[in-house]
Amino acid sequence: MTKRGILLTRNVLEAINKAREFFEIEGFPGNFFTHLENVDYVNKYKLLLFKEDLDELSGFIGYGKGDMSVICVNYKRSLGHQNFTLAHEIGHWFLHKGISLSDDDAIMNASDIREKEANEFSKELLYPGELLLRDYYYAIEHDLFLENNRAEFGKYVNELCHKYCLSFDLVLRNLLYQNRQSKKYEDIRKEIEKALGGKVSEVFDKDFYMPNVELPQYQQLSAPYEQLEKKVDYLIEKKKIGKATGEAIKLRNRVGNG
Repeated sequence: MTKRGILLTRNVLEAINKAREFFEIEGFPGNFFTHLENVDYVNKYKLLLFKEDLDELSGFIGYGKGDMSVICVNYKRSLGHQNFTLAHEIGHWFLHKGISLSDDDAIMNASDIREKEANEFSKELLYPGELLLRDYYYAIEHDLFLENNRAEFGKYVNELCHKYCLSFDLVLRNLLYQNRQSKKYEDIRKEIEKALGGKVSEVFDKDFYMPNVELPQYQQLSAPYEQLEKKVDYLIEKKKIGKATGEAIKLRNRVGNG
């Protein structure tokens, strides 16, 4: 058991195990959005998942009629941040179901017990402790924690970020925590970027570390809005509702040209 594993309470561990079985996750999901891509999760899980520009919020979870749950993730965050947010909201779904919650960056890092549980759930679901331990030992065996190997360490962290679809910050902090160097995070991060010759987002895949809302992966999951617009247009066409009413529905839900 890793150091992180010791911190996991029984209810969080049980929730993680249920989620892995529920979503048929073997090992780790990688990009959780991609994992769900080929699943009719609306009917299978009664989960409506979409992305939207949420301004200050990273994401939120809410509940509708017929046991339907709604999770929204801010697409104006990096892909790793979005992936963690999705897992975080799913953590709330398993641990605190029925309680609607909105999460900004500060709240997700807060000491509130529900946020702490959702964070631990997300970390373990996306980056299981046994895999973290394996990655840590690889870094030890290849002397990647040594000061003169900062560039190689940075490259290794980048590989893990893409593998698990997580932020550079999270992966680096996890590895440094295992090596009892978490307090040196800021200094080591600066040393890595100096050795690499630039910021992580400049040296590696910029579109992975910096939001680019023009790319498909940042605009995916707008389907709920598209479906709503089609249904409203259909009702107008069949004269079930008036055009003014339909446009009002679109305007209220910010879809189409309404």
